[in-house]
Amino acid sequence: MAALSLRMLSKSKANIVATSVRAFSASTVKYINEGPNVYKPTHTGQVWDKDDYRNLRFVDKDKLINPNWAINLIQEDPVVVVDKNHAWSNSCGALGHPKVYINLDKPEIAVCGYSGRKFIQKKYYNEAKHGPSITYEAYLEQMKGDSR
Repeated sequence: MAALSLRMLSKSKANIVATSVRAFSASTVKYINEGPNVYKPTHTGQVWDKDDYRNLRFVDKDKLINPNWAINLIQEDPVVVVDKNHAWSNSCGALGHPKVYINLDKPEIAVCGYSGRKFIQKKYYNEAKHGPSITYEAYLEQMKGDSR
């Protein structure tokens, strides 16, 4: 980042005084004690260049990185097998999402747009293709646990 200079002219009664002001330049800052995570991407995939001024916040500190990315956690979640042709998804609790009804007529996994939970009708479920599963009743019990 190049140093900025600003030339200011101020008028006095009889003379003109010229002063020069130099702004802070981030390119002169040396990174001394950086932690091991400074250049690792965050859980959103955000990463900055080595010369980016935003790295100043990690001088003498380490950047906190959450290795559990949400997209990977959702993929590990088991499929909810439902006996009927519809189900509802509701993550309950104060930080939950609204109740959403999910149509399971198609022979494929239906995904809740809020929580990412996967649902499929029992007659279409194949363990080899769709992975581990839980019953809809077990899912409803989990949701009761979230609201306590």
